[in-house]
Amino acid sequence: MNTPRSNPVSRRRFLQTASLAVLAAGLLPRSFAQSAQPGPARFKNLATGGRKLRIACVGIGGKGYSDTMACLDEDIVALCDVDFVNGHRAFAELPLAARYRDYRQMLTEMGDRIDAVTVSTPDHMHFPIALMAIEMGKHVYVQKPLTHTIAEARILKAAAAKHGVVTQMGNQGHANEGTRLTKEWIDAGVIGTVREIHFWTNRPIWPQGVPFPEAQPLRDTVDWNLWQGVAQEHSYSSAVMPFNWRGFWDYGCGALGDMGCHIMDAAFWALDLRGNCKVSAVSEGNSDVSCPKASVVTYEFPQRGNRAPVKAVWFDGNNKPPVPKELGPDGKLSGGGSIIYGDKGIIYDTDDYNAAPRLIPEERMKAFVDRPKRTIPRVPKSNPHLEWIAACKGQGPAPGSNFIDHSVDLTEFVLLGNVAIRAGQPIEWDSEKLTCSNLPAADRFVSKSYRVY
Repeated sequence: MNTPRSNPVSRRRFLQTASLAVLAAGLLPRSFAQSAQPGPARFKNLATGGRKLRIACVGIGGKGYSDTMACLDEDIVALCDVDFVNGHRAFAELPLAARYRDYRQMLTEMGDRIDAVTVSTPDHMHFPIALMAIEMGKHVYVQKPLTHTIAEARILKAAAAKHGVVTQMGNQGHANEGTRLTKEWIDAGVIGTVREIHFWTNRPIWPQGVPFPEAQPLRDTVDWNLWQGVAQEHSYSSAVMPFNWRGFWDYGCGALGDMGCHIMDAAFWALDLRGNCKVSAVSEGNSDVSCPKASVVTYEFPQRGNRAPVKAVWFDGNNKPPVPKELGPDGKLSGGGSIIYGDKGIIYDTDDYNAAPRLIPEERMKAFVDRPKRTIPRVPKSNPHLEWIAACKGQGPAPGSNFIDHSVDLTEFVLLGNVAIRAGQPIEWDSEKLTCSNLPAADRFVSKSYRVY
């Protein structure tokens, strides 16, 4: 059992990861950030021969606990959390796993005894943990949104391709039946040409549009320096850690970052919402410190080949889209979901994870008996963790929400909304150059500087 130390990793060791060293200096080379769309990665370091996958879990409270428990049939060799009280349930379940507070110490000391890493920390730490693991040849499962910034997502994509690791983002709905049905129906022309999509959520369910809270005495179980990690320095407050960090730009990505990679996933996949676009936002309560109380974000994609122009609108806080007349005079919207408008029909999904697509009005769904053929392979038990584990063992294809083919581009799509919110003006996104072509001042929200800790 490893004895935790407060800050065992020196500045020199921190900067051994060359790409992170560049970022720590605030210098993001365009050539690295705008990596070309890589081909399928040739996976390396697979756990073949029937042995169990040796997994280390970083962030083991809250969602991290469920991510850890989802891997129990494998060999969980190490657990890492900056607050051992937060991790007590996982420690109780896995008493033989090595315990760490600092992921850098864990990865350095455990070395080849780790095959794969799960990352279930606050958003601001997804990137440095995942990048270090990938550059050491570890397969990674990283919670959504994949990264805190668009630049980070691009770098992870390049790193995953270079090092040949199996990757998966934790937008679990991508593995389910409903997401596949939505894409198959749209591909088959069931609702005709799609030109508009509405998404909405009941988030935030934590404070946003608020000042940074006053300092409080630090709990002796928390390593606050490690929790802050690469973020800018702030004093500890229980109003930030362990849950409400999502509402502050230094740590989270707000309501859009929390739910966008879930709710927007099926439409993003079906309509290939990538590349150049215009994004505008109206928000309430946004500041340099805190994400807004509520927002409406509009994405506008031009004609792309045979695809018609598409407008996608995101609603959060106290905002919701108009109720379609096809739901009837008493129709109401669910707490979160999506409406995909085609010129021959509408797909309405009342589920945050795209699990319940239906045609509306209800009479149209009842008459929908001649269904399109299934063209997309299904994930056994719709389980994204098992999908990732199978790929890490060479027993399955690349996971559906892998970095190279899907989740980096989905994260970019989602986080562009936050760039527009923070810019306070419409942005015209140049995907190839990784810049807001009409508003260079907004580029500061595409990447960020890093604290060395």
